[in-house]
Amino acid sequence: MKRYITIFFTLFALTVVAQPKFGYVSYKDIVESLPEYSVVTKDLNELLQKYEAEIDRADLEFNKKYVEFIEDQGSFPQTILQKRHRELQDLMEKSIQFKEEVKLAMQDAEKEMMAPLRKKVDEAIKQLCEDKGYSYILDLDKNTCLYINPKYGVDVTNALKEALGIKH
Repeated sequence: MKRYITIFFTLFALTVVAQPKFGYVSYKDIVESLPEYSVVTKDLNELLQKYEAEIDRADLEFNKKYVEFIEDQGSFPQTILQKRHRELQDLMEKSIQFKEEVKLAMQDAEKEMMAPLRKKVDEAIKQLCEDKGYSYILDLDKNTCLYINPKYGVDVTNALKEALGIKH
């Protein structure tokens, strides 16, 4: 019996004492608040505009050749028609492939350009956890936390912005 009482009080003490202290924040909002973020988005937009200009140029070339094909199809022998048709197909396939490459290149560029910002925020979060004694900090961007008990969880947005030198 004595043993059960000891186990009960040990478990009770663990549940009362072991409540972790944690913080929560919108990671996306913090990153977007950094002054460097506007530079990164400007650079990404400029890169995207260059890619879009090349896509538009290729589309114009394809459309021109397609119109010529339609207009001239009655005057060419079958072999020339087949050759031009294959050329159009090749142009279309290359255009689709280039658009996919652009999509991947933009994702890679964004990842690369955002990496220093994410690293800066990650380091500030780590330091805040160590300084304030938080067990962890939750990112609320994915809407996975349905409820946070204010006795245990603390909104650390302002503290994190302060640590990063962001005016709020």
